[in-house]
Amino acid sequence: MRRILFLFFLSCIFTLHSVAQRDAYYRIRADFSVKEKHTDGKSSLTMGQVYYDKARKKIVYNVKFPDKEIWLFHDTVMYRIKDNVPEKKAVIPGYIDFSVFNLALNNNLKDYGLKNSMYELKNVTRDEDMVISLWSPKKEYAKLIGDIKISVKENRLYGVLIYDAAKKMIGKQIFTEYIKIGGFEFPAEIVNFSYTAEGQEIHQITTYKNVKVNNWDENSFYNYPVPAL
Repeated sequence: MRRILFLFFLSCIFTLHSVAQRDAYYRIRADFSVKEKHTDGKSSLTMGQVYYDKARKKIVYNVKFPDKEIWLFHDTVMYRIKDNVPEKKAVIPGYIDFSVFNLALNNNLKDYGLKNSMYELKNVTRDEDMVISLWSPKKEYAKLIGDIKISVKENRLYGVLIYDAAKKMIGKQIFTEYIKIGGFEFPAEIVNFSYTAEGQEIHQITTYKNVKVNNWDENSFYNYPVPAL
């Protein structure tokens, strides 16, 4: 009986430890820069700070360059606020859940948040120092979305390939330059390739610096109000 109680006690400790680890990080702030280049020669640079609190489910970009403005992502809507005038446009469902901020804070970055989602794991292979997993949409979603391939290197998410339902690659991401804060890890550089319907490639490099977790400074940005339109 004592052994059973002891084992039960240990299981409770491990469960609580697991929950504590999962919930240990709840907000993140960083300086960011985004360099974007199109195959037609167009390019742009955007810089500022970004804030995210996973309990509030808002991503707030305080853009400083090239113009001062706020980009607020909430639910399936993006609000672009410039000179106190908001503009509203829709974003794809799941944008916040699958953001690098939400995935990192919830310790779901390594599987890209696909575990317990509309995807299921189909295959795992190894290529030298990488583990590559193939995720396919569940049957009821197969006509709407395509496969996702994930590569993990040194136990960290490295690459993501995204396909549409016709098995055409529509996006590619590379995650590198990880920084570590306690038990929290975050990719300081993300290279993103996306492809338009016309076949144009968009090359985007996002870098993060001065990353802070669980800080209570600049609280007004984490709590930025949703504009009333």
